Amino acid sequence: MKLIAITGGIGSGKTTVANIFKNLGFTILDADKVARDVVEPGTHVLEEIKNTFGLEIMDGNHLNRRKLGSIVFQDPNKLNVLNSIMQPAIAQTMQLIIDYYKNSGTIHNLIIDIPLLFERKKNEEMDVNIVVNADLETRINRIINRDNLTEEQAIQRIKAQMPLEEKVKMADVVFENNNETIDLEKAVKQYIKIEQLKP
Repeated sequence: MKLIAITGGIGSGKTTVANIFKNLGFTILDADKVARDVVEPGTHVLEEIKNTFGLEIMDGNHLNRRKLGSIVFQDPNKLNVLNSIMQPAIAQTMQLIIDYYKNSGTIHNLIIDIPLLFERKKNEEMDVNIVVNADLETRINRIINRDNLTEEQAIQRIKAQMPLEEKVKMADVVFENNNETIDLEKAVKQYIKIEQLKP
């Protein structure tokens, strides 16, 4: 089984690419979904986040991701603290899922949608690293429209990540995503055909 990672910057469209693979029958492991699962009510990760950042980040028993985001994306130190709490749990859960698919022998390729691929040096564990690229203006507009943020907040979140240009340099494959989704779909299908990838 091959591990094919998809990453990019916020607003570049990595989830769109992952969904194209999904619609073509591939199995997807979504790191963002795992990140939500590890902070479900009752988890030790949520308790640690609550103890670290205070009750104002909670809505009842649930984490208010928006409030937490507004705190950590303004302060790199706080973002590092949050990552030090969450990342080990995310990595452990993802490894369990990867091992499950490896042992099951039911799929040829596992597509892993993972925002912090290079930041966490996970690229070294993958067979292929795909980066979805888009220009800055396109990304800012997508973030504003998708997350209902101000332009300043969108730029803040982009700056909190490794520059997309650096990721592009380290990629095995780059998909450009400035135009229509139909162009992106065509590029993904062509890649699958050339590489003769099977789900």
